[in-house]
Amino acid sequence: MLPVIEKLLIVQDRDTKLRALHKDLERVPVEEQNCRDRMSDDEKKVAAAKAALQLVEVAIKNLELDIGTRRQSITRMKTQQYETRKNEEYTALGHEIVRYEKEISQFEDQEIDLLDKAETAKKALNEADARRKSTQILVNEDLAKLAERKTNVESQIAEISAERAALASVVEPEVLDAYDRISQRKGEAVVALEDGQCKGCHMKVVKSTVVEAKAEKILAHCENCGRLIYYAG
Repeated sequence: MLPVIEKLLIVQDRDTKLRALHKDLERVPVEEQNCRDRMSDDEKKVAAAKAALQLVEVAIKNLELDIGTRRQSITRMKTQQYETRKNEEYTALGHEIVRYEKEISQFEDQEIDLLDKAETAKKALNEADARRKSTQILVNEDLAKLAERKTNVESQIAEISAERAALASVVEPEVLDAYDRISQRKGEAVVALEDGQCKGCHMKVVKSTVVEAKAEKILAHCENCGRLIYYAG
């Protein structure tokens, strides 16, 4: 094997590792967002449970206001009854008092039903909030792991990039340029030639290319894909 091919294979090994690390690094923000989405779902459920409870609580307050207003009216009408000297007015006020008392009774029945609903809504809110807190713990743990992973990957990228730069510095500039151009297009720039087949594009090469690669005197290229090839049998 040509010495330059050996050097390029080592450089390529670092490039392969760097590509994998960069892909891993690119996945981190996506995974972080997935974690936040899990949290968002639980937060939406808590918000919905709060809104449901608030609707019931508002309805209860409205009933309490209606009950309070009617009780005040009853007190006022009883005072008017006491003060009036007219039988017809006294009777009419009595009918109104009875009507208001019936309405109060109905409102109180509704209030009991709403209080039951409020208890159910509070339970649902507590359960949703408990799930949210549980999810928050898991999400925080996952985000911490992702942050640590990101730091580790960035550290590895810096270390391998420095290695790659040192290894590439001993390769002839024109050869390195050719390698880099092929690598940018194909990914793997240096591949084996086995049984007359390029292991990059898996196409058969012409006989003269096989002879050239086997002779190991100059750099051989696959005429199909342009990759650098070395004879492997």
